[in-house]
Amino acid sequence: MQINLSLSLGRRPLFQCALCALSVLYALALLAWPRISTAQSYPDKAVQIVVPYAPAGLTDNIARYYAQQLKELWAQAVLVENRPGAGASLGAAQVARSVPDGHTLLLGSVGMVTNPFLFKELPYKPADLTPLALVAFAPNVLYVHASVPARNISELVSYAKKNPTVLSFASAGVGSSPHLAAELFASSAGIKILHIPYKGTGEAIKDFLSGEVKAYFDTMQSMRYAKEGRIRALAVTTEKRLSEAPDLPTVEESGVAPGVISSSWFGFYTQQKVPEARRAEIEGALQKVAFSLATQERMRSFGLVPVFWSAKDFEKFSSDESRRWGNVIQAQKITLE
Repeated sequence: MQINLSLSLGRRPLFQCALCALSVLYALALLAWPRISTAQSYPDKAVQIVVPYAPAGLTDNIARYYAQQLKELWAQAVLVENRPGAGASLGAAQVARSVPDGHTLLLGSVGMVTNPFLFKELPYKPADLTPLALVAFAPNVLYVHASVPARNISELVSYAKKNPTVLSFASAGVGSSPHLAAELFASSAGIKILHIPYKGTGEAIKDFLSGEVKAYFDTMQSMRYAKEGRIRALAVTTEKRLSEAPDLPTVEESGVAPGVISSSWFGFYTQQKVPEARRAEIEGALQKVAFSLATQERMRSFGLVPVFWSAKDFEKFSSDESRRWGNVIQAQKITLE
């Protein structure tokens, strides 16, 4: 009895101590949990959006709008850095070499799929970047200066055939979306054009409005100049007419330049080694921003068509764009070297 009693009395304090120890550990865990959770949450520091083009352009405007919205969503600083140069290759290289933690994003455009064809060597490997989401399209509209004697695509093509190399096209640079659209149009219509590349959209528009250059593929934003009578909008390079401009025909409708489908587009990328779960988290945040009515209204004010394509759909689209523009670049022997 004494032995059993001593054993029973002996076990009770041990059991109570074990409970006390567990209680203490549980309390410590509760105290530590907020710190652990915060350390593992995303983002836990400032996020950087790299824009591979100069400030004040369309890509820059989109990036700064998304940065503000993501800042509010994440309650974390989201900074925009402009890194122009080498056809967007410098900015892309910066993100490709970044720490793969998801805190460095790239807002890219058509150059992401055309640069491998335009440069013999790139300062980064395209495979080191992965698509996150496509957020906007910018349909190209074919504008001509008011001095050009053409009021539709058929008349423009006839004018160009009668006056070889007189029809000059402005662009924001070799390999830019306006340049490739012009080359695609010339090839399809069987005409010769004179390409005048500029260092950016602002300079190109300035000379186009003055009549120094006679034609330009630009976004819907330039419709305001058409309403003023300074330039003339002839057609849009989409498969179907735009709801924003239902009276504006497509190039395809003219019957003299088939297959001229061209749009600028804008999508987010990140370093390829960023964990899949983290990429999905960022994609979800971008989706929330893209689906808001405020975002859709702002994108339309930029002359854009707001969309949201997932990483999977964006990747397939990029592959299709690469094939299409690669064929144009190689056929027209366009290079940035």
